[in-house]
Amino acid sequence: MTATPLPYLIVDADQHSMPPHDAYERYIDPKQRDKAVRNVRGPDGKWETLYAGRPMRMPPKSFQVTFSNDQLAEVGVKGAGGEGASDRDIRNVIPGSLLNRLNPLKGLDAEGRKDFVKRYRALQPFLDNPADRLSVMDDQGIEATINYAGPLGLEFEFEHDLAGLYANLRAINRYLASEWKFNYRDRIFTPPFISLASPEHAVAELEAVLRDEAPRMIQISSGPAIHRSPFRPELDPFWARLNEAGIHVCTHLANVTFYARQGEAWDERECMLGDMDAFQWVFYYGDRPAMEMVGAAILQGLFARYPNIRMLLSEQGALWVPYLVRKLDHAYLMGRRATWGKLAQRPSETFRERCIVAPFPEENVDRVAEVVGTDPLVFGSDFPHGEGLPDPALYLGQLKNLSEEQVYAMMRGNMGRFLGLAV
Repeated sequence: MTATPLPYLIVDADQHSMPPHDAYERYIDPKQRDKAVRNVRGPDGKWETLYAGRPMRMPPKSFQVTFSNDQLAEVGVKGAGGEGASDRDIRNVIPGSLLNRLNPLKGLDAEGRKDFVKRYRALQPFLDNPADRLSVMDDQGIEATINYAGPLGLEFEFEHDLAGLYANLRAINRYLASEWKFNYRDRIFTPPFISLASPEHAVAELEAVLRDEAPRMIQISSGPAIHRSPFRPELDPFWARLNEAGIHVCTHLANVTFYARQGEAWDERECMLGDMDAFQWVFYYGDRPAMEMVGAAILQGLFARYPNIRMLLSEQGALWVPYLVRKLDHAYLMGRRATWGKLAQRPSETFRERCIVAPFPEENVDRVAEVVGTDPLVFGSDFPHGEGLPDPALYLGQLKNLSEEQVYAMMRGNMGRFLGLAV
């Protein structure tokens, strides 16, 4: 680990941790334990996740792993989960190993790769609790970060069981509040996850979260909440409560969403990210959920109704931004009306004021900044995932055409202001 050469500390919009296998079981209401998400070993000794006793609805056939348990053993490192554990464990992925130009393994000889793998696998015990995680952040030159530890994909698994969905959300949010805190020393911000599928359940979970600890932001799904808009009027009591409390909202990409199901109209099978073919990946993963989320928040009137709410989109890239803001402005200039409420200004202005996005590490930031400037752009490392950056200094080359003030805004200022930090 090497600290960034920047003369200031970074504020990161996207890092991750892993809940322990028994987190849901330990924190769920005992009366609903039969609905708990459980991780159990199958007859072959490998881990399997069960949802209310049911296996995963759409298990992946392939997984983006660059180092199997056997390969890790070859360099003297124990794989995730111990003997017999599945290679399909995100903790087997080495940070940055799935990148191209910014891949930290690029150019290393065999011994260098072994040393790199050992070094980052040795960090694993320090990633999944807040006190130890701070030491890793110190080495990275990071002052504060968003820590995504919530249940991405849980809505998909409990599509037809709202009671099970909200029971498990209450469990994981209790775990986060108890073992991470939603705000740990103004340095690690771990957002609770709330589904907006049910207005009554969403308000109840928000009130439960606020009793645990008032968070700086809450996390919602990127895209519709089980086939309904998260911004529909019946959810106004939820958004009014957030607006009153000054709580923002964040979203993050998920390996499984309902978008892939739309490919069936094109004779494309529904599948998870790792199994998507080219058509599925282009049209039903990444850009489209982000564009629809931002477009709906603006054109369905959320931001106009609730002036204190801002939105962070992590790990959803930014190359879609120039296209989207131009289309939104075009609709506005043609006199198209908002779904609910009114559009008081150009949508591109609303985007700049209310949304921030983290470009993927290898995207062309200049193209986005030309259209919306750098005010809506923030740095997101995606550490410790394989697509993520283990060392933020690797990213600075992507910003070589920006001024010092713009680099500061992306690497610290914009995200710091979103979190209410002194910048």
